[in-house]
Amino acid sequence: MRRIVPVFVLCLSLLTGCTPAPQPTPSLEGETVCPAPSSAVPESPTSLTRDEVPAWISCRIVDGAEEGELLLAELDRPLNDRELNHHDGKSVYRLPLAGETVTEMVPISVYLDGQPARFSDLKDGMNVEVSFNGVVMETFPAQLGEAYELHAYSIGTEQSPGGSFYDLCGLYLQVLSDLWSTDHGLNSDISLAGLDLSKAPGGLLESEKTALCWRFGEKHGVEVIQGTYEELAEEGRFVSLSDDPEHPLYHWEDGCLFSITAAQGHEEETDSLPVLFFDAQKWRSPLGAYFFEDCSVVWPERGTWSGYQVGNQAIS
Repeated sequence: MRRIVPVFVLCLSLLTGCTPAPQPTPSLEGETVCPAPSSAVPESPTSLTRDEVPAWISCRIVDGAEEGELLLAELDRPLNDRELNHHDGKSVYRLPLAGETVTEMVPISVYLDGQPARFSDLKDGMNVEVSFNGVVMETFPAQLGEAYELHAYSIGTEQSPGGSFYDLCGLYLQVLSDLWSTDHGLNSDISLAGLDLSKAPGGLLESEKTALCWRFGEKHGVEVIQGTYEELAEEGRFVSLSDDPEHPLYHWEDGCLFSITAAQGHEEETDSLPVLFFDAQKWRSPLGAYFFEDCSVVWPERGTWSGYQVGNQAIS
C-alpha cells in the first residue's frame, strides 16, 4: 500500500494537468474569436452580431417618460422607411427603461434625433421607433420580449413636426385628473369608471384612446371601460329611474362616466397657432354631474401645451 499511494497521487496530478483549455469559437466570418470571460461587460446592442433582422414598431409616448416607464400607443404610419413587423395602429405597449424587468444582458440604447441620448431626454408626446426581437408578450398593455434600441424624435423634426396637437394624450390625462378631483364626492365610492373619447377633438388614434383608458384607471385605482352613454345603457350598466321607454332616466350606482367632446360654436374661429376647444364632464345621474364647458388650449409653433382654460363650470 505504501508504494501504491504515491503512484495514485501522481496519476491524479497528470490528469489535472492534462485538462484541455477552452477552445476558441469560430465566428460567422470564419475568424477566430476567443470566448470572453464571464465577468466581461456585454457589448451595446448596436455592436452585437445578430443572425435575425430586428422587428420595428412606431409609437407615441402617451405617458411615463419622466418615470422611465413608457406607455406607448402604436402609430398608424411608419416614421421612417422601415418595414414594420407590427403596424395596425391599435396596439398599446409598456416599455420599462430601468429596473428588474429590463434585460441585464443587453440594455436598450436610446437615441434622440439620431444622436445617443439618455432616458431623461425623453418626453411625453414624442414619436419613437423601437427595435426588438419580434416577441410580444400577451399581456395588457403588451410587453416586448427584448428591446434593443429606442429612437426618439423631438418637436420640429420630420418624424415629429410642430404645428400640431403635440402630447394631446398628456392634455387629456390632465383634464381627466382635474375633473376627477373636482366635486370628488361624485366618484369617491365608485368601483368602475366609463370613458367616452369617441368625440374628443384632435384626432386621437384608437391606440391612444385605449392607452388613455388604461392609464386613467391605473392612476385612480379603478377599472375603466370605453363606451358612450348609449352603449353603456344598452349593456345594462345603469339603473333605470323612469318607466317611460321614450325618455329614460338612469343612475349609475357603482360607476361614473367621464367624457371629452368638441366644444360647439368654434368652427369658424381661426388662429395662426393650433387651438383646441373642448368640453369635459363626469356623469352619474340626472342630478349628479359636473361640467367643464368651453375649454380652450393653445399650442406654440414648435412646442407643447402649458395649460388650458375653462370657460364655465356647471353642476347638476
